[in-house]
Amino acid sequence: MPVAAVPNVFYSRFNRIIAAVFCAVAALSALSLFLLPTASNRWLVIPALFVMLFVWEMLWRPDLRVSDDAVTIRNPLRTIVVPWAALVHVDTKFALTLYTPGRKFAVFCAPAPGRSLTSSGRRKSTDPVPYVSGFPRPGDLPGSESGEAAQLVRARWDLLQKTGRVDGGLAAQTPVAVVWAWGRAGVLAAGAAASVVAILLA
Repeated sequence: MPVAAVPNVFYSRFNRIIAAVFCAVAALSALSLFLLPTASNRWLVIPALFVMLFVWEMLWRPDLRVSDDAVTIRNPLRTIVVPWAALVHVDTKFALTLYTPGRKFAVFCAPAPGRSLTSSGRRKSTDPVPYVSGFPRPGDLPGSESGEAAQLVRARWDLLQKTGRVDGGLAAQTPVAVVWAWGRAGVLAAGAAASVVAILLA
């Protein structure tokens, strides 16, 4: 289930639970391997630590941050800052996706629901959701990660438009910042390589 940690931040609770489980298993494995009397097995501590780092980057860190200035998407290995003036459309077909002129940015922590959640959500929900061609978009269903995140974005966007704080007609001229985390990517690549070597040595 998704959760809004504070009114401006959204992350996937499911992803973080999975991340916590993986990290706990990896940490216990690393500790037990380190305490083994056989020195060669201690090399396997490196892959266990790499698993913790990988899970943190892929599952724990991603989130969506909404402020009066922009929507900030923190995906694995890159951060995208979308000013409200650049935003032209919000979609949830496969995941929450923000559209700007000529570009689109999917939100990693807000995927659209699978078929089982879609069916149960349609049966249980009485809340109005956006319609596309007469049918509710599955990704907009309340209780889904994409639906909750989309509501957070749309509510703030609508408020800013109604109060005149978003200038219309400037989308094509408003830049979107995309920052790649080359440092973390390098650390992950080094960790993967070190893990392969450690497994071979063990």
